[in-house]
Amino acid sequence: MSSFGVTACGIAVVLVAAFACTAAGPVGLVGGWEKHNVGDDAIFEELAHFAVSQQVDGREFFDTVLELVDVETQVVAGKNYRLKFKTAESTCKITDSYSREVCLPKSRETVKDVCTAVIYDVPWLKQRSVTSFTCEGTATSK
Repeated sequence: MSSFGVTACGIAVVLVAAFACTAAGPVGLVGGWEKHNVGDDAIFEELAHFAVSQQVDGREFFDTVLELVDVETQVVAGKNYRLKFKTAESTCKITDSYSREVCLPKSRETVKDVCTAVIYDVPWLKQRSVTSFTCEGTATSK
């Protein structure tokens, strides 16, 4: 068999494989971050409130979530959630327990921060932790 025949056969196999992959529709990168609509799942808001409830150092009042802005997930041995949200200072002191139903914003007009949290969740083991929490420090009115 000529080298041209082998090369042509190899190219044909690659083209067929590429076509088959694209015909199946878009597939995210395995282990990569996948974007979601913020309203797709109630757990997104639940996890954002969980993240702010863990931020107590140097504060007199808990912050609370005003609005989810961006949501991404990553499947690992469990799931990582990367959530971006607007916060405001709440009515609940750090000495109280945090509850999203009770800890309401002192003002819905003032955005204290825009924060991004990464939460690692393993529901079958009932394990949840905030692995990263950063804020931009906006402190602006809506």
